[in-house]
Parts: sequence; structure tokens; C-alpha cells
Amino acid sequence: MTDGPRAPDGAFEFTEAQKERFRALAGSVSFVGVCTMLFGAMGVLFALGAAYSGFAANGVGIAVGTALLLVMAWWTVSAGRSLSAIVSTRGRDIERLMEAVEQLRRLFGFARIAIIGVAVVVVVVAGAIVWCTIGAEKGGKCFF
Repeated sequence: MTDGPRAPDGAFEFTEAQKERFRALAGSVSFVGVCTMLFGAMGVLFALGAAYSGFAANGVGIAVGTALLLVMAWWTVSAGRSLSAIVSTRGRDIERLMEAVEQLRRLFGFARIAIIGVAVVVVVVAGAIVWCTIGAEKGGKCFF
């Protein structure tokens, strides 16, 4: 990446071509964040509907998933705002970029934890199924 011009106070500034890339990225990130928030709003409605229909446990599960989805949406929208601010401000490009990186770090750090958690659950469930299948073939009992 080539050095951009310097602001009057000596701070780094991205070039207009670089800012155009940030503008496009900010639009995409913001769009995904807003859509994720809308999915979260739908999740709230589903949780309330499940609870109202007498499926309180399902409603709680949906509400927990929705809360996590809304947190992820917030981080995504915040990253989009910070990227958009790179384009619209002068003299604070690196600061705004680092704000966006921090929000994306949180988002992807959480996603990494969620993926590992899902993988662990899948392995445990698959192991239990195999264990019970082998045990049933040998006349044993399954633990569930």
C-alpha cells in the first residue's frame, strides 16, 4: 500500500482511491449488520410467539440465540460505521480503521468460539450415538 497524503496535523490520510474501497466495504458491512439486526428482530417475535404458545423453553432458547445474534449485528454495524467514517473524516483515518478492526475482531472472535462450541457438541452427540449403537449390538444399555 502506498502512503497517502498527510493531513495538516501530519496524520496519515488514505488516498481517494483507497477511501473508495473503504466506502464499498463499509456499505457491504453495514448492509450485513442491518440485515442481521432485522433477523434478530424476527427472532424476538418468534421467541415471544413460542412463549405465548406454551413453549416457554423453546422461547427462552430462541431468545438466547437472538440476543447473541443482535450482539453480533451491533459489532457488524459498528465496524461499518467506523469504515464509513474513514471516508468522511480527515486526520483520523488510522484511528477509525483501528476502531473497525476492533469491532471485527470481536465479531470473528465470537464466531470462532461459536464454531468450536458447535463442533464440540456435534462430536459429543456423534460419539454418544456410536457408543449406544455399539453397546446395543453387544447387548449393553445406552446411557440415555
